[in-house]
Amino acid sequence: MLLNPLSITTLSFALISSVLTLYGGFWAFKVGGNLKRSMTAAVRHNALGKRINPLFWFASVVLVVRLFSYPLFYGALQGFVKDVDGAMCIYGVTQVLPNLCTFLEFIKPLVFFSIGGWLILHSLTRRCKNQSLVLRKLTFLMGISAVILVDSIGDLFFFLNMNCDTQVTCCTPTIDSPYRISMTMCRYLLGQRYEQPLLLVYYLSNLALLGVAGYLIKKKKLEGKVARRKRSLGLGLFLGVTNLFLTALALPEVIAPRLMNLPYHHCPYCLLQYVPDSSLIIGFFMLGTFGFGWAFGLEVVTTDKETAGNLSRYLNKIYRFSFFGLGLSLGMVTLHLLWCGR
Repeated sequence: MLLNPLSITTLSFALISSVLTLYGGFWAFKVGGNLKRSMTAAVRHNALGKRINPLFWFASVVLVVRLFSYPLFYGALQGFVKDVDGAMCIYGVTQVLPNLCTFLEFIKPLVFFSIGGWLILHSLTRRCKNQSLVLRKLTFLMGISAVILVDSIGDLFFFLNMNCDTQVTCCTPTIDSPYRISMTMCRYLLGQRYEQPLLLVYYLSNLALLGVAGYLIKKKKLEGKVARRKRSLGLGLFLGVTNLFLTALALPEVIAPRLMNLPYHHCPYCLLQYVPDSSLIIGFFMLGTFGFGWAFGLEVVTTDKETAGNLSRYLNKIYRFSFFGLGLSLGMVTLHLLWCGR
């Protein structure tokens, strides 16, 4: 077993999260059952005051702490690079336990997105005593608890079984292969000479999403136009998913090689190693993109009546946050490209 300060911290987070998630999930299940059986308004009000509020406060603290497990995971992997034989970057470390690591890399952004969505929902509706909405929040919380538990157990297995006995290969043979998936898709969509068109598509897609966010920020008064607001939020979600896909292609194929000044190397893990602020570029982009999903989720889960007219104001704040995150990420990439082109 390999240990470093960040991996010990991650293990501690995983162990504590597992225990608290089991406890919180059982608590939420019990409170939800009691709430459903409460027939009178007085009993419901008492349950909301004495059981729901402490539960939601407890859940908020645990979920906020759990958010930090995502960046800590990659920080811990980076610390193992020097200890794993054959590893030149995080990619080599992931090959010690490749299947489990792939699963964790898939589930962690989903956990982060779900936690962020629940915290935003709770912030918007923390004063709402509507029983139906409280039950929805409890159901959502129990679902997140299950996913967090799986993620935490995965962290425990991964870091407890991490060792330096496994011989791994560096990222070059796999990620720079002419048969890699990202290159194949780019050539299929944009042709053999796809680099410049892909960079242009990356900018157009991000600028279009920024334009949609700016438009939605200006349209503050949509409380009485529910159908129009839903179409706008749906458009934002669709463009956000499309932009996420296009950026996932552009990052390894054109952005990483130029930012690292290594034209034929396409490893996003090496990008994190050679360009330190690339973690901020990716982080701001993900937060900005997640904002469109969080906004759409709020519209689906809540109504203006339940949120006492605050829904549009919260949506406006989320889109400002998305505009800031995407704009900052795009600006940082542009500065790097201009600097590399000198």
